Amino acid sequence: MKVNLGINTCFALKRWPRPADWASVVRNDLGLDLVELSLDLVEGIETFGGSRDAVERQRSALDAYGLQAHATFTGLAAYTLDLLMHPDEARRTAAVQWFRTIIDVTAALGARATGGHVGAMSVPDWRIPERRAERWDGLKRDLETIAAHAGAAGLEYLLIENMVSVRDPSTMAQVDALLTDGDAEHVPWRLCLDVGHHCVPGTAGAERDPYAWLLRFGGRLAEVQLQQTDGLGDHHWAFTHEHNATGIIEPARVLETLEAAGAGTVDLIFEIIPGFEDPDDQVITDLRSSVDLWRNAIDARGLGS
Repeated sequence: MKVNLGINTCFALKRWPRPADWASVVRNDLGLDLVELSLDLVEGIETFGGSRDAVERQRSALDAYGLQAHATFTGLAAYTLDLLMHPDEARRTAAVQWFRTIIDVTAALGARATGGHVGAMSVPDWRIPERRAERWDGLKRDLETIAAHAGAAGLEYLLIENMVSVRDPSTMAQVDALLTDGDAEHVPWRLCLDVGHHCVPGTAGAERDPYAWLLRFGGRLAEVQLQQTDGLGDHHWAFTHEHNATGIIEPARVLETLEAAGAGTVDLIFEIIPGFEDPDDQVITDLRSSVDLWRNAIDARGLGS
């Protein structure tokens, strides 16, 4: 097994929105060279001119600081939307087009994948079995359409993230049903496993155990998103001494479980979202502590690049 350690740029929201600023933090303060670009910070892609400018600004910052963007990710703004499972057909159609746009932007950035949150059902749709089945079938059809566009654009794969609501893809069976191997015309849909998302209401046992998920999907996932959590909520905590005291995510155990699952090359990506009220210097300190903890664990097992 080989792991690549990187960070999602969501940490920079409302603090370092310019690409050159967050890129400096990643390289100079954290000593990382792998980034996952939160689409919240790839601004202006709604128009052709804006998209071209956004790509140029991102690529310039990546090149200037010697960073590699392996993927783009849907981000917090998209997380608030129903996207491919919106109750209104027009909004579902718009969501498919949005995914096409971000695939084109991702390809222009030279990244190999995009994805994340793909859709959430409304409460009325979820509560009526026939409508629930209709939304789920529609999601699968739309994912196939999007995979074809990604194949034509030259991406390697797409990412589905396990989520925290019962109305999202959030259980092992639901996520498993959406993963695909791809073919000559469609790229695969692969799993981005967030280790802090196993707090779905109404679930129990293995469903609430991040290590059970790692063991089941470790041989097929492309990415693990790292956050510290107590297992009770989707906190997106840094790996600080305070949070590690109550947290259940242990670097050595995560790596051991991935190895036991037969994982190949896995991108380990911090998805740490500081409180907007947190002092800016403390944010840097907490991120650096997180990087050091995981880098030491990776080095101890000889799994680094």
